[in-house]
Amino acid sequence: MHLETKRLIIRDFNINDLDAYYRLKANHELAYYAGYKPYPDLKSAKYRLQNILMLHDYYAITLKNTGELIGDLNFYTDPIRRSTDSFQLGFTLDIPFWHKGFMSEALRTFIPYLFNHYNIDILTCVTMIENVSSKHVIEALNFHYDGIIRHYKRLYNGDMVDCMIYTLTNDEFERNDKNEKFKS
Repeated sequence: MHLETKRLIIRDFNINDLDAYYRLKANHELAYYAGYKPYPDLKSAKYRLQNILMLHDYYAITLKNTGELIGDLNFYTDPIRRSTDSFQLGFTLDIPFWHKGFMSEALRTFIPYLFNHYNIDILTCVTMIENVSSKHVIEALNFHYDGIIRHYKRLYNGDMVDCMIYTLTNDEFERNDKNEKFKS
């Protein structure tokens, strides 16, 4: 898969991404907000990246002008709505690139790709309550706030966290797409 925006390329990961992928996934602050344990070493990152290379649901976000890996996007079967054609969307952006519109730009291209290439009835985003930046990105894309699920996720340090749930149905996407909400 290869998608382009004004400033970004969204593409499949490759083994040459290993060092940058490790840097991204070893960051404790990013790991906290995404809910995974920071990768302790390059070997752990390589193992995970090799698994990602076999999947078709995890993508690199790179700067178009330099090729630098700055984040990732992924989607998977929604663990809450298993009986419908629903997916959950995840994303991570390296800290130096926060608050510059990169994730909004990536999602404005990636979400239409998902709806147009998969039989999606509903797309879900889940974020921790204190992750205000992700909340703003999700809301700006007209996802519907469904509420809070208490004790939704146990973090690697044992803490239980409450999360906000947002959804975008196929019908809502079609309306937003016609209103150019998803134009980069």
